[in-house]
Amino acid sequence: MHSIFVHLLDVSRDEISDYFDAHAERGLRDHWYSPKRSDPVFTIRFPHGNSEFRDAENRNHVAAALGRAPDLTVQFDAGAKHPGHKELRAFLVALFGEFTGVALDDLSQHVWTVDELKADTHVGGFAFADHESWRKQHKVQAPNARHG
Repeated sequence: MHSIFVHLLDVSRDEISDYFDAHAERGLRDHWYSPKRSDPVFTIRFPHGNSEFRDAENRNHVAAALGRAPDLTVQFDAGAKHPGHKELRAFLVALFGEFTGVALDDLSQHVWTVDELKADTHVGGFAFADHESWRKQHKVQAPNARHG
């Protein structure tokens, strides 16, 4: 499983929670499942502690892309049972149609914009959050793969 951090402007925690309530299935507290809790493609939650950024450089790239520091960060976790990058990309395109934001996956330092997500732009040879293709090319076994 891998995490994607979405950084948003001009939105409160209550507003984004209402949006997720309307577009995903709520679990316990502030945790959502998409499309459904019984078989999620990805989950959504608010990050714990200070985990929104990998490092100061990462924080600076996000602020530069947004024009200032984000008001709110949301964490998406994908890749447990389903690759999820296509569904996640579509969800974020819709989200960014309502709220201004950018996304970061853990394949690169690239800050993904709504236009790049809409165009299915590839950076470093990979689509947004396409960990399955990255692992195949780098011959890395998925962390949840079973050994025989």
